[in-house]
Amino acid sequence: MNQQSTTIGLIGDVHAEDVRLEATLRHLADSDVSTILCTGDLADGRGNLDRVVELLIEYEVKVVAGNHDRWLLADKYRHVPQAHSRDNLKSHTLDYFRSLPKSRSISFQGHDLLLCHGVGDQDLAKVWPGTLRMAAERSETLDSLIDSHAYQWIINGHVHFQTVIPFRTLTLINAGTLAGERWPGFLTLDPISSEVEVFSFRKDQIQSMGTKSINTLLRPWKNTQCFSGDWDPSFLVDPQSKAA
Repeated sequence: MNQQSTTIGLIGDVHAEDVRLEATLRHLADSDVSTILCTGDLADGRGNLDRVVELLIEYEVKVVAGNHDRWLLADKYRHVPQAHSRDNLKSHTLDYFRSLPKSRSISFQGHDLLLCHGVGDQDLAKVWPGTLRMAAERSETLDSLIDSHAYQWIINGHVHFQTVIPFRTLTLINAGTLAGERWPGFLTLDPISSEVEVFSFRKDQIQSMGTKSINTLLRPWKNTQCFSGDWDPSFLVDPQSKAA
């Protein structure tokens, strides 16, 4: 990785996709990125969770805990599909999970970012401006973060849609997920130029879906209380498309 680069790798919810995670990390390591961030939800999926943790440590990824990670440690909701059991995991894997913070503040090239799973320390919180099919999801926590002017960028996951929601003083980017067959992928972000490059897995091969300028994507809101329910979402990848 290039420590002088202005580009950041963004990985959404992993859900034990160790094979895709390794491919993602190798791609990012071979690319012009300075650091790699991950929004958590490492647990509960079809892959090898011990291997996931080994890879994140090897590539020095900055990670936060998601709700599935919290549930795993608490031995709760183990009825969810493809749930992992603490008894089947290595001790260093569980130690790694215990070490994960709920959120992380990151300073990068003069920009301040907040990495989280939901919104701040609330790992189940969602933000959605509202469409004809999905009602608006507002967040007083996010509104407080906006009012604080502490961050220019918030990177989160949980929702599994790669989307951009711009506010007047910060931009919220959902990094999506590596799991599933409809829209698995990852992103790179250049905070200086406000450009995002989108990568998707097609037949488990990484494919660039192009670069988009965040400045041209959407109208900015003051905060989530301004959501009116008539959003035309800026999906970075069409959620109706499937991995070929």
